[in-house]
Amino acid sequence: MRTAPISKLFLVLLAITFLLVVLFSVRFTYKFAQFSTEASTHAQNLQETSELNLQLRDKLNEQINLLYQQLEHVDPDFPGRFSVINFKLGEQQTHYLKLHIGTEERLTVERIKSFQSELALHALQIYHYLKSNDRTEAVLRLRNMKILENKISNEFAGLNSLQANKLRLAQNQLNETVRTTNVAIYGLATFLLVALLAFTVLLRRRVLQPLRSLLEATNQIRQGDFSARAPSERQDELGQLAHGFNFMAASLAESYAGLEQKVEERTQQLQDLQHQLIQSAKMSAVGRMLSGMAHELNNPLALIMGNTELAKRRLVAAGGSSKEIELMEHLHEQGDRCRKIVANLLQFARQEPPRLEVVKLNDVVEQALQLREYELKTRNIELIREFDPGNPIFSADPNKIVQVVLNLLNNAHDAISEAGKSGKIWIRTSAAGGQVRLEFSDNGTGLSEPERVFDPFYTTKEIGHGTGLGLSVCYGIVEEHHGTIQAGNWEHGARFTIVLPTGQPNQINQVEEQEVENKQSPEKYTALVVDDEVPLVDMQISFLADIGIEAAGVHCGSDAILYLQSHQVDLVICDVRMPGEVDGIKLYEWVGRNRPHLLKQFLFVSGDMIGIDGGEFFLKSTSLRIQKPFVWDDYERLVQQMIVHRAEAL
Repeated sequence: MRTAPISKLFLVLLAITFLLVVLFSVRFTYKFAQFSTEASTHAQNLQETSELNLQLRDKLNEQINLLYQQLEHVDPDFPGRFSVINFKLGEQQTHYLKLHIGTEERLTVERIKSFQSELALHALQIYHYLKSNDRTEAVLRLRNMKILENKISNEFAGLNSLQANKLRLAQNQLNETVRTTNVAIYGLATFLLVALLAFTVLLRRRVLQPLRSLLEATNQIRQGDFSARAPSERQDELGQLAHGFNFMAASLAESYAGLEQKVEERTQQLQDLQHQLIQSAKMSAVGRMLSGMAHELNNPLALIMGNTELAKRRLVAAGGSSKEIELMEHLHEQGDRCRKIVANLLQFARQEPPRLEVVKLNDVVEQALQLREYELKTRNIELIREFDPGNPIFSADPNKIVQVVLNLLNNAHDAISEAGKSGKIWIRTSAAGGQVRLEFSDNGTGLSEPERVFDPFYTTKEIGHGTGLGLSVCYGIVEEHHGTIQAGNWEHGARFTIVLPTGQPNQINQVEEQEVENKQSPEKYTALVVDDEVPLVDMQISFLADIGIEAAGVHCGSDAILYLQSHQVDLVICDVRMPGEVDGIKLYEWVGRNRPHLLKQFLFVSGDMIGIDGGEFFLKSTSLRIQKPFVWDDYERLVQQMIVHRAEAL
């Protein structure tokens, strides 16, 4: 059976009782407050007037004492000092008149002010008599001044008497009011205490104790104790509230069990994803910027390197002078240096997976170390090898791993040089748990911001001593290999740690280029070279002629289609990015529809195959390709490979 709502009854009875008590007591309290306020005002006013009386007396005494000092010794500064005191007396008198005082008090203050002005006049006259050595007249004036002094004292006494009488009158009125109201207040207070006592007992037993139990259970749950429950034996409103609370606590305990762990997991996943997205956005933005620039640089580089290498080949074949051959070699080396710089830039734009093959970790690292060890020794930098004796085997692109090692060596060399001392670089390799580990440590200056070292173009070196790309390239290469690279500091300098998966070498699809024993075939082959830059077309036609292939050239995709419609060719060598409606990719698609037998004899040549529209085509396609600027040996190898494909098709 449901209990009656006692809370409503309590509130109604309590409201009626308090309303009657408050209305009855307000009447007396208001009147009492009026008298209390008035008494407080009088008391405050009396305190201020008393303080001003004392201050006025003190200033008058100070003036009189100053005057008496002149009888002993005439001070030239007396008028100035006396005027200062006189000015302060005037300020205090003016403040006194602004207070809440009666008419009689104002008249008394005005009389004091008049007497004080007269006293000041006598004082100045006495000073002048003393100054002129007329002490007789000065003593006579001094007697008159004493009379004024007595008058002022009497006025002050009268002023104090007026203020005291006013306070006594207010106090008497207040006492009378207090006596009359106390009786009524005591009666009301007694009634109120009895009523409050009754209500308190009922409320404490019926309301407050259950609420306190419920509050304690709530605090326990808030602190993490989900086993807390509230007493729920009653059937009234509070009992129903306790039942609902206990059900909520039980449900919360069940759902909270795995919630914290899930939140931590999701938080960690979000942080990792955010870091990956930020790094990916940086690489993507820089890559888009560099892809177009790379295409424009690689075309002239391809022309320079191709012509110098071609000229060198012809000089060697013709028995040319060694100086001319050496000059061509120098030109080709400088062109290759530019090619490597552009290749570093293109690491940001490329998403092409590395060409994996089975490599030995110690061997590929040693290959890179040999390239720099002599130079580092000349700069008093020692390489300390701590290789895994087992020489771990893993799947990787060896050329890119060499590039990572060289970049880390360069970074360590720069840090040691900046420290201005001889240095050491520790290189450690190891393998465990299906992973290989490569660690570089140095005793240089360390990293000021380890979390930013992989950002593109971030560098702490002086202008002209670094582009800020080396470590970013390392990061991109390691990411391509599905590994991790971390940067930090140790007690002597910087430390970089690379962890790469070993992969499954026995399942790696290694593409071994087929060597062609007879590069010069007695059969004549024809080729079509397509490139929008005339010098590149002419250079390739010239080289193809040297290896026995008759070639023709066109300068856009549309002209290539017209040529293929009217001529039979064995090979097609085409640029990717060309002006007009038909670029290299569209030409390849046209060949697939109309000359499918040429697909395996189709070679793409471009300065940047990934950072252009259609880059996804190259990520998925198995078509042959070569990057500008190229080496003629690689170019010739691919040409011979296409010839082999044609021979197999026949």
